[in-house]
Formats: sequence, C-alpha cells, structure tokens
Amino acid sequence: MAKKQNPDQRAKELHDLIGNKVAQNFVTIAVLNTESEMVLVGTNERKLRKEQVEALKEHEKEAQSKEEKHAEEKVIQKAQEMGLKGTEIGTSRPICLDCEDLIKAHDITSKTAFKGKKSKKRQ
Repeated sequence: MAKKQNPDQRAKELHDLIGNKVAQNFVTIAVLNTESEMVLVGTNERKLRKEQVEALKEHEKEAQSKEEKHAEEKVIQKAQEMGLKGTEIGTSRPICLDCEDLIKAHDITSKTAFKGKKSKKRQ
C-alpha cells in the first residue's frame, strides 16, 4: 500500500495549479484520504481544471457532482458512493461550519483550519 500523503499539502499543490490568482480566492480543493489506497479530489467548481486533472496521480480520483456543492461535500459523497470510508481530509482554504459538521459526522480527521462560521453562499 502506498504511503498516504498529507491531504492539506496535496490540496494546496493542486490549488496552486490555478494560474489566475483572483480565481484562487474563490476556488477550494479538497483531498480525502480513505481506508483504501484511493484518494478522492474535489473542487467547489463543476469539475477540476484541466491542469489539475492532468496532475492527478494513479491512486487519485476526481469527485464530481452535477449539483453545486462544496469540495468537501463532493469528496465525502463520492467516498460513500464507492463504499469507501474517509479517514483524513485537507483543503486549500479554511472549512466552513456546514462542512465542519459533515466532516465530524463522518468521523473524518482534519488539520485544516475551521472557519467556525457558515459559508457566505449558504442560507
């Protein structure tokens, strides 16, 4: 089994591939380690950008959703769909209160900072 990488570090690496610095302020990348070798990667955008997809490693899989969701929601949902248990999540930006609650409800650990408040895009 491959050694698990730091999900925070990997999320930031993939986030840094966004060339537009303004866009970086609005995009979140989430990386979810699972109990298997599979690592799930998601974004709050519809899908990962081309350069991010090209940078995915063999054991990493993109988590997409047709609905507008936070990156954290996408990777956790994809893990459930695949019958995987998430173990540790890292994101490129601080985690909102709704996603913090979701992460804790699924007993997933995180070293990413929690904002402690709701996302401005949520009611």
